[in-house]
Amino acid sequence: MLIIIATLIIALLLQTTRLGRRAAEAPGLCLAIGISAALFVSAFSEGGIRDQVASSLAAMGLAALGFASAAQLRVSRLSRYCPSSFRLTFGGAPIYFIACSLAALVMLPGFSLTAALLLGATLTLNGAAFDRKAVINAPAPATIKAAVRYESAAIIALGLPLALLCLACATAPGPNEPTSGPIMRKSLDTLIGFSAGGVVGLVAAHLAALYRRRTMQRKSIDTGLALMAGAAAFTFGPMVGGEPIVAATAAGLLWGEQTNAASPTRLRIRQFAEQSVTPLAYLGFGCLVAPRLFQADLLSIVFAIAAVTILRVGPRLIVLNTPSLPKESQAFLAWFGGAPGAASALFTIYLIGQPALTNPDGVLTVASLAVVGGVISARLTSRPLVNAYLRRNAVAKRRRAYAI
Repeated sequence: MLIIIATLIIALLLQTTRLGRRAAEAPGLCLAIGISAALFVSAFSEGGIRDQVASSLAAMGLAALGFASAAQLRVSRLSRYCPSSFRLTFGGAPIYFIACSLAALVMLPGFSLTAALLLGATLTLNGAAFDRKAVINAPAPATIKAAVRYESAAIIALGLPLALLCLACATAPGPNEPTSGPIMRKSLDTLIGFSAGGVVGLVAAHLAALYRRRTMQRKSIDTGLALMAGAAAFTFGPMVGGEPIVAATAAGLLWGEQTNAASPTRLRIRQFAEQSVTPLAYLGFGCLVAPRLFQADLLSIVFAIAAVTILRVGPRLIVLNTPSLPKESQAFLAWFGGAPGAASALFTIYLIGQPALTNPDGVLTVASLAVVGGVISARLTSRPLVNAYLRRNAVAKRRRAYAI
């Protein structure tokens, strides 16, 4: 309990300081610090953070990230407000999940179908893996930058339940339990968690609207009520038999759908996740999982490289191939999004505390390779790709001017 309270205090301090803003823009540095700390501790001590504590903290981070991501969306209007994000979420992400799962099943020895599906679901989760600073400073239209942000939020919010169900499929049944026991139990927990969290999110949205109507004040309580709703769903969801991560995500999803709060409210919630949860996710990932990089074999390395390049970019280019979107914007969206990121890092840490998981070493090793590979490739390629985007965009503008 003390560790959880300390983590919350650190997250709040990061969110309100300049250090948090800098750390949110440097995932590679957070990973490097975490790996260095892990190597230092292992050199002088045989102990470490217990797996169950790390998994519990990762569950808190996933709930916070899922809530903050879901709060950015109105899923019913996504196809109208941001068609590119809609295509990438409901077209590119499922294709990437299937492609990664099949590639893992074929390429990686010892991987069963359930382990391959779990790995594919883990890598489908994204969020701030690529150079966030490069995306913000890129000379792309605001709609294209918004598409990257909305796609990331939608995939995290809608992909977390899928990842948890895949985890249940890859979990060995207990004594005297049927083979389908874990997946049936997790499905029920997910349904209850979504229902309970959705009710909490709806109540928070309507309470804020009622407060504004009754008091007629410009100062709103939307942000406070929204954060309280996410915390309440995560805390009290298990009391009714619900999955806490799904409950918190559902609270954000229904709150985002029903609230009429101003845009700065959603922005404050997003900044909280970016400046507190994301740096801690990469730091914890570097401490706990990234040292597994040194255990990787050649096939795992090849798969990880393919997962963050060909397998990811190919489906995205396919679903973005539409005459209404310029080619340079298609290339920008295909590369600067959809990579394994902070949510993948947190979910990988969460897997550490699952003792009944089948083939845990293989899943953790390959997932760590893919997350670290995504961060490194982002840092190495962000500036050249942005410059290439500039050139292509300038050429396209000249062509359109001549055509007119």
